[in-house]
Amino acid sequence: MIIDAKTIIITLVIVLGAGIYGLKFIRQFALQIAQENHDAVVAMDQQEEQQRLKKERAADAAAAAFAKVEPILKVASIDEPTSKSPTAEESA
Repeated sequence: MIIDAKTIIITLVIVLGAGIYGLKFIRQFALQIAQENHDAVVAMDQQEEQQRLKKERAADAAAAAFAKVEPILKVASIDEPTSKSPTAEESA
């Protein structure tokens, strides 16, 4: 095999073409992974949002139910007894 300028240039062109093709392939593969990752994150966010809304609706329903029951629960204030019971100091 004779090594001259022609074979070096042809080799460089082949290596450059293979390098460009390889970089395009890697770029396409990385883009595909990023898109799948983005889709998965969006799906997880939607699921978390649905769970949050479900919990919020449950809390609102519980608050509404408590609001209906609240008037029934009246707090009776305890007045001080008018007559004091004799203590040990007073009876002595």
